[in-house]
Amino acid sequence: MSDAALRMLLWFLGQCIALGSRFMPSLRAQITQTLVFELSAGERVARHWVFDGPQRRAVTRPGSAANADCAVHFDSSSQAMGALVSSRTVDKVVAGLHDGTAQLRGSAFVLLWFYGLTRKFVKLGRSSGPRYRLPDAYLAHDPSTCGSETIIVEPAVVRLDPSWTDAWRARSTLLQVRAATDEPVLEP
Repeated sequence: MSDAALRMLLWFLGQCIALGSRFMPSLRAQITQTLVFELSAGERVARHWVFDGPQRRAVTRPGSAANADCAVHFDSSSQAMGALVSSRTVDKVVAGLHDGTAQLRGSAFVLLWFYGLTRKFVKLGRSSGPRYRLPDAYLAHDPSTCGSETIIVEPAVVRLDPSWTDAWRARSTLLQVRAATDEPVLEP
């Protein structure tokens, strides 16, 4: 049962990526290299994707690839299915690699890239971005906010203090400041 379900899931992902490579600019923008990616499980389930960098297209085929640039093999179809539909896919694949129930041949970066492609069609897991509303901009001093005791508020200075020799030396190197005040500007 799990072999058939995994075959169907891989076929679905394959068709989505193949069609997306024709019609989705965001997916086409990610296909920049020519490579072959293979995902297999057990003895009977395998599918590979051929990505064409110059044309930015993807093609999927059943079975193992003759020379895959990156190949992931799970010991069982149920493990592969569980990893692919999990919201914590990367954790499950890494755990499988660690305990020996999954094998990776090729670059782990290609595996993460392929994982990102699959998530364009099947949105599992937490969406990117913060879980809470970002605070408003800090525009004025507010003594009631947490941490304001460490913020030193000094009055604005119109002109640098003549005793600040390091500040005057640093100011003399700024071309924009010197040009705005009609000071002589050295050639760059």
